[in-house]
Amino acid sequence: MNDKTRHYLTQLLTAWAKDKGSGQGGPVPVPEGVDSAEISDILISHHIQVALAAYLPEEAQSLEYREHLASAKERTAFLLMELERIMPAISWSACKPIILKGAALAQEFYATADQRWFLDLDILVPPHLVDDVCSRLENIGYEAFAGGRDPLFYDLHHLHRMMVGPQGSCIEIHWDLTLPASIYRMDVPGVFNRAQTIKLGEYPALAASIPDQILHGVYQNIADGFLDIKRTLDLVLLVDRLTDEDKLYLVKEASRSKMNYALGLSLNIMKHVCGVDFMTSLPRTMIPGWATTRVLRGLDVELGLLNRNAEKVEGYASLMHLLMVPGQPLKVREGTRYIWRGEAELMDRGHWHDDLPGFGKRLRLSLYFLKTLLSLTGRSTWALFRG
Repeated sequence: MNDKTRHYLTQLLTAWAKDKGSGQGGPVPVPEGVDSAEISDILISHHIQVALAAYLPEEAQSLEYREHLASAKERTAFLLMELERIMPAISWSACKPIILKGAALAQEFYATADQRWFLDLDILVPPHLVDDVCSRLENIGYEAFAGGRDPLFYDLHHLHRMMVGPQGSCIEIHWDLTLPASIYRMDVPGVFNRAQTIKLGEYPALAASIPDQILHGVYQNIADGFLDIKRTLDLVLLVDRLTDEDKLYLVKEASRSKMNYALGLSLNIMKHVCGVDFMTSLPRTMIPGWATTRVLRGLDVELGLLNRNAEKVEGYASLMHLLMVPGQPLKVREGTRYIWRGEAELMDRGHWHDDLPGFGKRLRLSLYFLKTLLSLTGRSTWALFRG
């Protein structure tokens, strides 16, 4: 991506952020030297083609872009209708599911729901009711889906189960918002207590509070290596509705959950790619040490986001995770876990709990990840001097 393309993308995103996706500002002319096809491809890859459609001139929208535009709108409409259909079946006096992520954001925050693309439906339920919810979903046509993994993987080492509906819709039934082995930990009982009512069509439903939605998005940024612009668009809309009390809670909870550096980076990315300066100066707790700060600057994380480096550059997502870990002892812990893969990671790679690799295979796997970690160290050193 050349500088002109990057600048134009930033113009598009800033225009969207300025009027919160209402389209009032009109299209942003494509300057000379910018490849419209490349812009279309980037917007499609980030699944923000609907959100940015009003800002990309029609003559710059390729046939492929318009096809993806129509497909994304249809998918969002279908998933929201499916969510409205299933919610009464999985809600009763003891179970009030909380709608998470894309579906909740689309309904409550975006100018039109179809602007927020999402792949599946996510709900949060109390852990002791997961079996009941899955059973009720089975009664309306859903089936358990393990994605080629040992089904025990989800109960032992994950945070949700997956169910697939008769028309292809996928529902993730969460009982937690962070993985069991993660150093990050959200206040799940508090998420239930702070939940707010939203309208799902004609159906009243619950969604996480704004600070909790922000922190959940930050956790996803860490997990996938700051991959998706759509989470930055989410952040633009969410911070706009924070009260002063919410802001104080957000800063405090980010530190408690160890996501303080990642929240700070998310806010800085929002500032540089969308022109939204939420805090003129970040709290000290959100600013990592000078070395990490220089590495992040040298990596050019904003360009990394636009380019989706986390899916193109081997080890990039792991590097971003290690940079977000607060404190040297935790960095050593996470680096060790990266090299020597435990049962959770092995099962996630498709191994069954009763057929895990022996020591020899695990050692060879660890040597591979050690080589990758050394490569990440080299990349960090280069970025440190570049920054």
